[in-house]
Amino acid sequence: MKPAPTLLRHDLSALRRSTIWWTVGIVSLSLVNVAFWPSLEGSEAMEAFDDMGALLEAFGAQDLASPAGYLDGQMFALMLPALLAGMALASLSGKTAGDEGAGKLEVLLALPVRRSSVWLARWVASMISLAVVATAAGGLVVVTRPVFSLDEVGVGALLGATAGCAVLAAFTSSIAYAAAGAGASRGKAAGLAVAVIVTSYVMAYLAPLSERLEWVRSWSPWHWALGEQPVSDGAAIGPLFGVLVLIAALVGGGTLAVERRDIHNP
Repeated sequence: MKPAPTLLRHDLSALRRSTIWWTVGIVSLSLVNVAFWPSLEGSEAMEAFDDMGALLEAFGAQDLASPAGYLDGQMFALMLPALLAGMALASLSGKTAGDEGAGKLEVLLALPVRRSSVWLARWVASMISLAVVATAAGGLVVVTRPVFSLDEVGVGALLGATAGCAVLAAFTSSIAYAAAGAGASRGKAAGLAVAVIVTSYVMAYLAPLSERLEWVRSWSPWHWALGEQPVSDGAAIGPLFGVLVLIAALVGGGTLAVERRDIHNP
């Protein structure tokens, strides 16, 4: 039996329960958010939000009174990418640096299997888990559009926004993957990933509130993946491809690094 498929099946099995619970939690929260739209549509309270200007812009919610703007502000500009990033980061850092720190890799790596194969199988399993949760969340919004008066939002826009959220989450977890591959502990790997993605968010939404810092947005991976309003504006393929290139570089670097170093003993 080939080692790579066997490793992948084992890792997917290990992530099955957490994937189910993350799916239930994120889909439930998404359902609550979209279900509120009919009661808020056309209300004076929603129109009053538009006067808050800069504050809403800091959360990607410049047009809460429209269906697409509401979905941006409530789900796709912050909530969904943050939750997906947290899920992917927790699973991947735990299965790499976490297992290494706990001494769970020693027996596995004593077998005739390359370290890079073990590391890559865990990255792929984490990405499959991420794709399942992201698809469930985005699919819920697509399916329930007629129920909650969101028909005017295009399916393509929703799928593009969901894909952007998933790619951003993959980028976040891949930072931890690369750091873990270089030998960082789970805490340090996760901390680095969180620091990078928070900085990226600040560059995308908060820094541009100052005209002098507006140029910073163009250097933000968060902005590359989602733009200013992912549902309203639609996905931009060029910048999204840039994030995919970064992911490939991080995964390649982390895989190469773990192959060339000693595994830590607890």
